[in-house]
Amino acid sequence: MTMQGRRRALGQHFLKDSSIAISIAETAVEEAKKLGCLSLLEIGPGKGAITLPLLQKLEKTPEIQEFILVEKDRHLAQDWKNYPDLRVESADFLELSDEHWLKKTPLAVVSNLPYSSGTAILTRLAKYFSQIPVMVLMFQQEVAERVRAEPSSKHRGSLSLWIQNHWDVRKFLSVPARAFSPAPQVHSEVIVLTARSQPRIQMSDCFSETLEDEKLWETLLKTCFAHRRKMLRSNVPWQNALALSGIDGTKRAEALDWDEWNRLFQAVKQITGSKNS
Repeated sequence: MTMQGRRRALGQHFLKDSSIAISIAETAVEEAKKLGCLSLLEIGPGKGAITLPLLQKLEKTPEIQEFILVEKDRHLAQDWKNYPDLRVESADFLELSDEHWLKKTPLAVVSNLPYSSGTAILTRLAKYFSQIPVMVLMFQQEVAERVRAEPSSKHRGSLSLWIQNHWDVRKFLSVPARAFSPAPQVHSEVIVLTARSQPRIQMSDCFSETLEDEKLWETLLKTCFAHRRKMLRSNVPWQNALALSGIDGTKRAEALDWDEWNRLFQAVKQITGSKNS
């Protein structure tokens, strides 16, 4: 298969704008250094638009002891194995076990994520908020807007809330289609995600109960956003949860602020807990 054919198969658009690449690399290393990271992970380095400036920055940053690349394209991965200062994993990140990339923490992550799997990769990474203090990630603009969406935004959804519960998200750069080769049909955006010391939604202190709380939180989000155009009173199945939380049932899910989400979650938790007791 030709290089162009492989790119299409993997959904790859290689960044060619050096100024954007340098800005991403500098921000990733500075954030990693500031937060005490011992290692840096880049997913999908491709031809190295971001990787090469990362290597230059890391030469002057001995605090970051390891630089790991995960590259799905075995031909590109083989090229990177010629660099002695890199640890290269030739694999699909979504299929790579934790011990191959999460050995030395705290870990920072940087990536120009493929459009086809960007959300899935983010979802996997975001679960490690206690070991990954910061991520500098590029997405298709529409996805980035969903991740960082504020209350009442049309982009606000279950992904926004699930990510923002454990991460602070800010826009870093807008990236036009012409910055890539081949040029995609859409624009991209770089966002910086910083792990929060405490989740926005109040969870139990007990580890096993926290896991149950996280599952309930995910269930609540999926339920409330199952039919976006419907009012909450039509989406929330738990009897009396809205009344117990004091939330107006005529609101739609995207309109709720964090205080309201916390109240609704605690009400649902109280109702479901009483059913299980």
